[in-house]
Formats: sequence, structure tokens, C-alpha cells
Amino acid sequence: MMEADVAIVGGGFSGCAVTAQLARRASPDLSLVLVEPGDLGRGAAYATRHPEHLLNTRAGMMSLFPEDANHFVRWLGPDSSPEAFVSRRRYGAYVNECARRAFDRPQFSVVHDFVRRIARSEDARFDLETESGRRFSARAVVLATGNPLPGDDFLPREVRLHPGYVADPWRFDYRNVGGHVLLVGSGLTALDVLVALETSGHRGTVHVVSRRGRYPEVHADVTAYEVVPALDARSARTLLRSFRRHVAEAAKLGFDWRAVVDAIRPEADAIWRRLPLPERGRFERHLRVHWERRRHRAPHDVDAVRRRYDERGRLFSYAGTLAALQRGIATIALRDGGSATVRPDWIVNCTGLAGARGYSKNAPTSEMLEAGLLSISHDRLGLRTTHDLAAIGANGEPLENLWIVGPPVRGSRFEATAVPELRAMAETVSAEIVRTLPSRRLILQRAGGERRGRA
Repeated sequence: MMEADVAIVGGGFSGCAVTAQLARRASPDLSLVLVEPGDLGRGAAYATRHPEHLLNTRAGMMSLFPEDANHFVRWLGPDSSPEAFVSRRRYGAYVNECARRAFDRPQFSVVHDFVRRIARSEDARFDLETESGRRFSARAVVLATGNPLPGDDFLPREVRLHPGYVADPWRFDYRNVGGHVLLVGSGLTALDVLVALETSGHRGTVHVVSRRGRYPEVHADVTAYEVVPALDARSARTLLRSFRRHVAEAAKLGFDWRAVVDAIRPEADAIWRRLPLPERGRFERHLRVHWERRRHRAPHDVDAVRRRYDERGRLFSYAGTLAALQRGIATIALRDGGSATVRPDWIVNCTGLAGARGYSKNAPTSEMLEAGLLSISHDRLGLRTTHDLAAIGANGEPLENLWIVGPPVRGSRFEATAVPELRAMAETVSAEIVRTLPSRRLILQRAGGERRGRA
């Protein structure tokens, strides 16, 4: 059995960011193993085969290291601009290179495999087992498992059994997709699918159904708003009212609403924590979708694909829900009380993160939930953690030396998918590991002192 101080489960952005931070912070004798079946740093977002898939955030905000804001822009080269929206494939290459440099440390290693089981051993260590049967023992574990597949329990069973149903929109090869395509969801994932369809030569029609029939807002060049809005977080309603008031006041001074949203972003998690738990639930049910449209905006070049489909009469958008699929005909229940029908050749699930359902079904988190090592957040959006990202078990107490980073902590953290928030999580977890795991050299020194004292 291989032994390590730290085991990181997942080698997408979050796992690589924690590794890179530990390479900078930890003592030379700290040992680390990262378990990831694919290429480091790619994950679902950056493994795309389409160079036309762009980051949704400007390059100047995408450094892997919070303490070095221009790191990614320098990596791009002397002619790069911090205002550019860079190809996601290129960004994946950047994260991959940063990770590989971290693994130059002789005590750091990568195992290309899936972790299927994590258990707590009697000596308070963690035992890990991979799908190929390899076993590891670690003093600490970081879960960085990334995005689960979109949830589909709400879809009619016939939809999930449709021969053209695509459950994983991020890794699917769209080159053979033709005819009528039905997208369930109209967020950034849907725009990515439109980009993939166009670049793959799709010549058919696309039908998009979502609860409100609205697409993400588009980025624009705006003047920074230097005021940090003081939002009233007593309730979801007072939060909305105070946000609207700040937008109106900023508009009188000539500032775009996007500048106000960007000014709120660094404080979003603190505002979220001030909301009472019942009000967080109201926010999730009624307001989150409006915030997401404005906060997670699309680059102009990405939205241009949607506009081209629309202008050519090949895009149909519906505000409603996919109610049924019978004899190949999909029935859409519209918000206005009417209905529409589509005969789709393909149905793509673009509804985004599955929330708690995704973690209760997948290894290794499903077994850890059953064992009480993990617990679901109150709003059932993800896994429960402390503010320092320590996993909270079924007994309501933090579990020593088990941390979670990335999308699984959605619910415990307000933002859990964008790079600026993910790299801050990686910095927090790496600092906690360095603080709580004394080096083996220090352990030996302490043990030696104790033996000398007994003598």
C-alpha cells in the first residue's frame, strides 16, 4: 500500500490549484499523490475539442495564483491582453503546465485512475482504493471531484431513454449530430452546445426550453465601479431591493449595471452568509437564476453564434418545461399556459450542476455519505463544509484532515464554479494543510525529544 501525507482526488482545475499552492507552501518532505484518470488541469470545462469555446471571464482574472494576478497573462505571451476572452483549450494547457511544474517535486506523484472508495481507518488516516485495485493510505484527503453530470431525475423517463439523449453535454462529440436538436436549459452550457453544433457543421434547427426562456447576459466594456454596494441581507426581498437601488444610483452616475455586479462579486459570499437559512432557500428558488444570468455572462463572440442561429430562423426558444415525450414527439408546457411540440432527433441536457443528487450517486462520495464522513448542505445544493472548507460529517462536526474544494461545496459557499473563487478555495485548503499537518521531520524531532526525556 502506497502511503502519502496528502491525497487529492481529482485533477481538474481545483485539484491542480491545491497541488500548485502546496508546491509553493509546504515543507520539502510533504508527500502528495493526486488521482486523476485524464490529463491534468482539463476537467470537463477545458477538455473541449472546440477551440471556439471561450472562457467566460477575461484573461486578467484567470491566474491560477491569487497572489500573482498577471501570471496567466504573462504565460500567454507579450502580445496578450488582460481583456481578452481566451480559448478554453489554451487555458487547460496553462493549468496543465502549472500542475506539471508542481509535480517536479520528488515527493509529489500522479496516479491516472478513478478513486472508487475512501474510508477512515482506525488510526485516523484515510484508505483509498482505485478502480484498478490500487490502494493508498493518506494522512489527509482533498476532494476535488469537479462538476457532477446535470441532474435528469425531473425529466420524463422517455426522454432519458431517447436514443439521441445526451446526458453529458460537456464531453459529447457533436460532429454526427443533425436534424432537430432540443436543448433543455438556456444557460452558458446551452451556448457552448450551440458553438459546438455550429463548428461541427450542424445544419438543422435548435429548440431551447427553459423555465424563463432567457439566455445569459453578454459581457461589455464598462468603467469599474469603485463603490462596494452595502446590500441589505436581512431577507431575499431586502437583498433584491437594495441591489436594484444601487444599480439605479450607479446608472445616474453613468455606470453600467455590470460594473455594480462586478463590484459585489468579492463580497458575495459574505453577503450570502449573512442571509438567514430560510432566506437562502428563497433566494435559490426565486432569485439565483437572475443573478446567474448577470454574474456569469457570455463573451460577445459566443453569443454571436446564438444570434446567427436566430437570424437564420434555426433557433426556437420556449419559456416552460419539457412535460412529456410520446412516440418521439416532445410536449413543452409553456409558462403562459399554452403548449408546443417538437420532434427532436437529439435531446441535450444543459441544466447544469445536479446538486446533492449528483454526489449521492457517484463514487466515492456516495459511500462517504452513507458512512457519515460527508453530509449534504441544508439547501441540498452540495456537500456541507466549514468556512475553511473542512468536510462536515453526519454528526454535524468537521472531520479532521478532510477538505473539499470546487463545485461540490456549492451551498456552503455562494460561488463554487468560477476560477477567482476556486483559486481562493485552493489557497485556503493548502494553508490549512500546512497548518494542521506537521512535517515528518518535525514529528521525528518531537518523538526524539520524548524518548530523550524518558531516558
